[in-house]
Amino acid sequence: MAFTVDDRLIQVTEVLIRKVSGFFDITDEVSASFSEICTDLEELEAGTVIVPQDGVYGDVFLLERGWVTRSRHLETGARQIVNVALPGDFVAMNALLFSTSDFELRCKTDVAAFRLPADRLGSALARDPMFAAALFWVNAHEESLLAERIVSLGRRTARQRTAHVLCELMARLEIIGITDPEQFIIPMSQEEFADVLGISVVHMNKTLRSFEREDVISFRNALLLVKDRGKLEHEAGFDDGYIQFSSRKDRNAWRPSSLQAG
Repeated sequence: MAFTVDDRLIQVTEVLIRKVSGFFDITDEVSASFSEICTDLEELEAGTVIVPQDGVYGDVFLLERGWVTRSRHLETGARQIVNVALPGDFVAMNALLFSTSDFELRCKTDVAAFRLPADRLGSALARDPMFAAALFWVNAHEESLLAERIVSLGRRTARQRTAHVLCELMARLEIIGITDPEQFIIPMSQEEFADVLGISVVHMNKTLRSFEREDVISFRNALLLVKDRGKLEHEAGFDDGYIQFSSRKDRNAWRPSSLQAG
């Protein structure tokens, strides 16, 4: 069965709704705003650079399928992968604020993404407070991911970092509808994981093999088999509150009345 562009937009919008559920109500007006600006669905091949480091921003993208890496390349040739965008995530949101990018945005896999012209997106934000709130949530969510990455790089051991990033990716994939709790497709190499975690490839390999010997996980050819998730989460000290913070008890639930008050 072939899906139309409208069908695919509905699906990716449903992913966004699952992410923000409990934070505020997604109104019909917010859905309509997405439909209005998400008109161009583009197919990008793996390896395509959406925005180069120090390159000029263009439009914003909403991922419908595929993975995109955000990385910084140093003069030494070293690379730090800062984050990974998954389906339902926005890419190049900083195009609304800045003209050039400090990071490279590259398609890790083949990607399908809705192109959101920055000027039309800005206009939608200006006229629809709830639409602006939805994107505010998205930005806050990414900030939480980056803050947790800093904690890993600064205070966790290589083993803890590895366990934590795997738990994080599993939790993010489950939010967007991956339902098998025991196996996940994670299209990243050991070298790329090493560049996420700030360790050598050799150290990364040794860490993965130690988890495999303990029958916790197996990671081969992009397939992650999870044999003891409880032990992996314990090793990481993993708490998914920073990912699932829309359901936290201390959250502020935004509603149209609260945004329009005063």
